[in-house]
Amino acid sequence: MKTGEITTMNVPFVSRTEINLEAIGVSELYNNAIEKMKESMASFQKRGSNWRFVAVQRLDINTVEYKPLKGSSYIPLPKYLADKKAIINLKNEDNQCFKWCVARALNHVEEHSERVTKELRKQAQELNWNDITFPVTLNEIDKFERNNTDLSVNVFGYEGFVKHFVKHYVYPLRISKHERKDVVDLLLISNDTTNHYCLIKNLSRLFSTQASNNEKSHLYCRRCLNSFRSKEALDKHKRYCNQHAVVRP
Repeated sequence: MKTGEITTMNVPFVSRTEINLEAIGVSELYNNAIEKMKESMASFQKRGSNWRFVAVQRLDINTVEYKPLKGSSYIPLPKYLADKKAIINLKNEDNQCFKWCVARALNHVEEHSERVTKELRKQAQELNWNDITFPVTLNEIDKFERNNTDLSVNVFGYEGFVKHFVKHYVYPLRISKHERKDVVDLLLISNDTTNHYCLIKNLSRLFSTQASNNEKSHLYCRRCLNSFRSKEALDKHKRYCNQHAVVRP
């Protein structure tokens, strides 16, 4: 400042990447991006010595098609999950595994529950499938819940990997905002080419080896997978947990 020397610099300020699933207005996305860049600019000016903003040299907006997870044709369960005996893996030959899983959840049978029978197809038609496209993506489940106001649908993911030792994780992908009469819990598994919905018939058995404590428990918070010994304790926890986004353990 004493010498009057002026230093100029072209500095990039980048906004956050946004996923647009619900047809949010372009102006809202643009304004959010601008606010983030203004924050970055203010932070930069505080770090330097008497920096002043002069002009925008260039503004780039980059877009790419987002392809959300969706369940399609049948794939076998990984051995770890199959051994749990907690999942019904519907053997569909189409892209409607979501439909058959929900129908089976509402119409339990003791034998051959994995079969997509004529009876199951008939039972599935009792639900409202208006404007639902197959295979069903995670964000389309909101529409399905609006069509069927007695149903809540939760979706969990699975990951198995080896790093020094084998680890298996089941984690929440999509937890319903509603607690309704009928609750359907699904597991979305995948291989190199496709994804597939399965029906979880026993949450406690599925989560038992990754419980948050060593207590023998049959009650789990679907949002964070913590385990509880009583419904009262779970209800008390949910009043707090429901205020936050779902988390991966």
